[in-house]
Amino acid sequence: DKEDDDNEDQQVLSPEDQANCLSSWLLLYLTPLLKLGATKILEPSDVGPVSQFDRATICHDAVQSLWIKEVARSKEANRKAQELHEAKLAKASGNPKKLAKLGKFTPTPPNLTMVLWNGFGYWRVWYAIALYIISALLQFLPVLILNDLVRYFETGAPPDFNALIFHPWGDVVGLFVFPFLVSLLQTRSQVILNHCAIFIRTAVSTLLFSKALTISASGRAQTSTGQVVNMMSNDTMQLQRFLQFFGFTLVAPIQIIIALVLIYRQVGNATWVGVGFMLCLVPVNGVVFSNVSKMRRKVLKYSDARVKMINEILSGIRVIKFYAWEGPFGKEVGRLREQELKALTTLAYTSAIGFSLIMLSAPIVNPILVFFTYINIESQSLNAATAFTTIALFNIMRFPFAFLPMGFLQYIQSKIALRRLSRYLDLMELTSYTVPELPKGYDDDDLPLDEDLKSNPAVVIQKGTFSWVDPDLTPMPLEPPKKKRMSRKERKASKRQLEVDSSKPSVGMTSQPSNASLSRAESLASLNISVKTTDSEEDNSRENRVTLRDISCTIEKGSLVAVVGEVGSGKSSFLSAILGEMESVDGTKV
Repeated sequence: DKEDDDNEDQQVLSPEDQANCLSSWLLLYLTPLLKLGATKILEPSDVGPVSQFDRATICHDAVQSLWIKEVARSKEANRKAQELHEAKLAKASGNPKKLAKLGKFTPTPPNLTMVLWNGFGYWRVWYAIALYIISALLQFLPVLILNDLVRYFETGAPPDFNALIFHPWGDVVGLFVFPFLVSLLQTRSQVILNHCAIFIRTAVSTLLFSKALTISASGRAQTSTGQVVNMMSNDTMQLQRFLQFFGFTLVAPIQIIIALVLIYRQVGNATWVGVGFMLCLVPVNGVVFSNVSKMRRKVLKYSDARVKMINEILSGIRVIKFYAWEGPFGKEVGRLREQELKALTTLAYTSAIGFSLIMLSAPIVNPILVFFTYINIESQSLNAATAFTTIALFNIMRFPFAFLPMGFLQYIQSKIALRRLSRYLDLMELTSYTVPELPKGYDDDDLPLDEDLKSNPAVVIQKGTFSWVDPDLTPMPLEPPKKKRMSRKERKASKRQLEVDSSKPSVGMTSQPSNASLSRAESLASLNISVKTTDSEEDNSRENRVTLRDISCTIEKGSLVAVVGEVGSGKSSFLSAILGEMESVDGTKV
């Protein structure tokens, strides 16, 4: 029996979890999988189970508790900040300038970044970064060894030559050892960062799933299905990609600075031509990054609208088929998809021109400018050791130049994704009011139970009151939407439309404005018809926001119960209340 239990544990563990230290560093545990992949097409069962550290349960449990603590900390900090803000407003009550300067209080959302950082373990990330920094520094040693060997052969191999590593043969051995160490350290660093990326994507996905199950009706009204789908797919992927580029982005400036210092030692003042060329690329980078950020937000906007439209079509497909509305809805989806593709195309062209053409070509153009300047300003000729070493250093700079802008791009996109995720995870949640057993204080004699059914009730509600929105919360005042600035083409079209409208002869009462130029509310107001809005004081009162009042019922386990009533009487609300999807008022339990 013990042997069977051990075999089951071995099958549950992944090859990575079973690997020893040497196998983990050299990735030897992948050898059987690679051999199998050379003979057949791999299937999911061939890969084996997921690593224990990457499993959804562990990722969710590690982050969920930290997120709850962070939400509580954020609420307490916002409460104290709001009290301080109100005190400042009270002091400046007689000064309009100070009041305008203080403005409205804006609460600070919970810090999702620190939750994910602490959930994975910040020491793991810094350990991976330390490994990558060491590998980046070791990457310059083969270049210095190359310079040493070329000078050794240029001078005719003198016996008193001072080699970098004790002896020229030591330099030759170093050309093999140091690249091997660089590869080993970079691989280990990438394994840790990839685990971190998978951990964060899994943790965020499970948080979103848990939030979707507990979000309240008022919170659901502030988002859409399309946004949730995009956050589950696109935003989590952006976070994963950023962590894969995190090491490159952080170490790239160090590599560029060290490479420039070593190039200066080789070619002297000619280096400043290359530095000036790179400084000229800084404003180009700024324009590229700003355009990429704008286009990324536009792509997400159109993607949200398209997914929302498709979900609405699928939910109402029966009505669409009955009325033969496939054509108009298909055109609307096509229009949204065309706008999304247009934004994606612009984003792709901006990325290709800004990164591939400018950033990747910079290390190629730089040596040409530097060598041309060196030949013209230096008295000595360009020898082989200087040329080979300078070119090798510029080759080292190619990857930092390539990954640095890509890392900044992923940082911008990840920042946008984290803002969207934090905003959604901070929405209102339902308070759990369903309990598995009757709470203490519920008297069986007060319940509407038949004598035969008292023994085994499945659902019990005693004088329950429920609402879709928490009636004790103060409704947020609706701010007027910001006016969008029209383009020149839109302004001309609006001006032409106004001229056409003014040229038309008026009919009837000339003193009344035209209904076509007014909104519905303004049109009704011009006819002296009062309009009752949902934001009126009467509708926002506590009593009017309660949906079900004093509901008492008992449903026996295994019984068939029908709920009958006219439209709008609360049948669906009653079922939602039983399922725990409404707000409980005055401590009602189900």
